[in-house]
Order: sequence, then structure tokens, then C-alpha cells
Amino acid sequence: MEFGDRAIIGNANKSGVIGANMPSLNKQKWMWHLWGIEGNGHTELTVVGYHRDTKTIQPILVDGWSTGLGGPANGADAHSPSSVEIPSPGEWVILLYTNGKYFDTLIYVIQK
Repeated sequence: MEFGDRAIIGNANKSGVIGANMPSLNKQKWMWHLWGIEGNGHTELTVVGYHRDTKTIQPILVDGWSTGLGGPANGADAHSPSSVEIPSPGEWVILLYTNGKYFDTLIYVIQK
């Protein structure tokens, strides 16, 4: 679902991404936004991609499984810009973890 005035795609007031409205298989920039985060920059975001058709788990962040979260942005309590690369087309379930604990799930369909 798209929400806010910045075309954030995700779950309103929980988590979402700027850049996911034009998903592709090419490397691209996404900015992660999370609500309900405390810790003033001491939070690690882990992003796990699960491809429904192949039932495989893969990193989608170009630099590995995790990135640090920065402070507030666009109404969210924490954010992080990152480069992502989706390995294959289809429906992707994106599992988000903060400091090793499950946080939220996003679902995106990536076609080309």
C-alpha cells in the first residue's frame, strides 16, 4: 500500500520503502522507513528476501544482509538508504528484523 506524501510503499505507520514503486531486477536505491524504533541510531536493520515461487531465501541488499538505521525522516522514526538488487522476478516477501528481532513483513511483486 502506498502512503504518505513521499510515495512510501509498505505498511502504514510500521514500515515502508521509497523506491519500491518502480521495482526492477536492476540495482536500485531504496530508502527504508520504520516506525516505532527507539535507540537513536544504534539499530541494525536486517533484510531477508524470500522468493515465493522458488522458496529460496536471499539477501537483497547489495552490501549483505544488514545495514544501520539512521534517525527520523519523512515522518518515520528511523530510516536507511540502501542499494538493493532483486535476483529474479516474482513475488518477494521481505522480512525485516531490527537488532535480530522480527519487526515486519513487506510483499512486493517484481516483474522486470
